[in-house]
Amino acid sequence: MNLSLTKLQHQFAKALHYQATGEECGIVSDTFSADERMQIYRNNFVVSLSEVLEATYPMVSALVGEECFAQLARQHVLTNPLEAGDVSKYGEHFSHTIEQFPAVVEAAPYASEVARFEWCIDLAQQQQGNISVCDSLLPLAKLGEIAPEQQASIHLHLQPGVNFFQSQYAVFSLKKAIDNNNFDGLNLDQAEHGVICCSQQGTIWMQPLDDGAFELLQHLHSGSTLGETPPHALEHLNYFVESNLIAGFSLAR
Repeated sequence: MNLSLTKLQHQFAKALHYQATGEECGIVSDTFSADERMQIYRNNFVVSLSEVLEATYPMVSALVGEECFAQLARQHVLTNPLEAGDVSKYGEHFSHTIEQFPAVVEAAPYASEVARFEWCIDLAQQQQGNISVCDSLLPLAKLGEIAPEQQASIHLHLQPGVNFFQSQYAVFSLKKAIDNNNFDGLNLDQAEHGVICCSQQGTIWMQPLDDGAFELLQHLHSGSTLGETPPHALEHLNYFVESNLIAGFSLAR
């Protein structure tokens, strides 16, 4: 069978997901059949991407156990094709895969929310490495030079890798409990919202926020100017400045 490189790559990708046979990829049978040979590639493919998922979702793995996580990962790999050679960004929508397993949802209804939380952490790391601060931003030290009539037009810019997350479960507290191996007083049914960020050194930092601070974070994330942000939310601005979450500012045109 003579296949063009493009056709061969397409068929091979389909075969990895059980959508084509080894013969359709031009694999030759001898001691082992073409599909038995293809199965070796499939197994290595599933194992490799499952390891990527386990690295991205350690909390989910700890919550559901290795055996259950392996089944979840296999399902995700086979139903969510790898679309790029860079596997560091693989694993989005793993929460949707979890929701396809009723037994897991019944035993750990918070599992998909934890997966969303961990993907937000991973996304913060991706953004820190791939998004640079605009060179035209003014440093916060120059805020005092802005005329009073222009202050409502100030647009504060968050650092790359700063995201917000909200959940009906206490995912921030759960992360802290797992890290400290101390689950005393943990109430998972308590809704939480907060900030997740990644430093320039790649260190992840996260913190639950009260309602006012979280509202300010949402406004900053959406690009609101100070004039468009409610005064009660602006009362929490010092916290964001002191936590080095603000990269600088510009003036809206």
